[in-house]
Amino acid sequence: MQNNYSKLSLAKLRQEKNKIEKAIAAREAKEKKEAMAKVAAVAKEAGLELSELLAPDPTVQKRPSGKRAGTASATRKKASKDRRTKVAPKYQNPDDPDTQWTGRGRQPVWVREFLNSGGTLEAITIQ
Repeated sequence: MQNNYSKLSLAKLRQEKNKIEKAIAAREAKEKKEAMAKVAAVAKEAGLELSELLAPDPTVQKRPSGKRAGTASATRKKASKDRRTKVAPKYQNPDDPDTQWTGRGRQPVWVREFLNSGGTLEAITIQ
């Protein structure tokens, strides 16, 4: 079944291409039909209807639609945020005991002002 396409005209090549595309589509349709028959037989053996297997699972949450909804990086970022535990505060504002800082990220204004006025981090460390 070897063809020498280099000797065919452009019109003949396009005809061959169309024949091949039709053959591919027919083969795909046939294989899909056979696969569906196999799945239906397995479903029947399990006592289920094929429509039950093909229906969306109500327990599965849909991903939000959006630009990055399906990307791996968006999924990783969400998963890593969910696993994080809250860090206990390490420093406390001497003027307002309700204001605290974990020591991570940017220093709050009150920490900067305290350090600039001559204080040390050890002085505001929570015991």
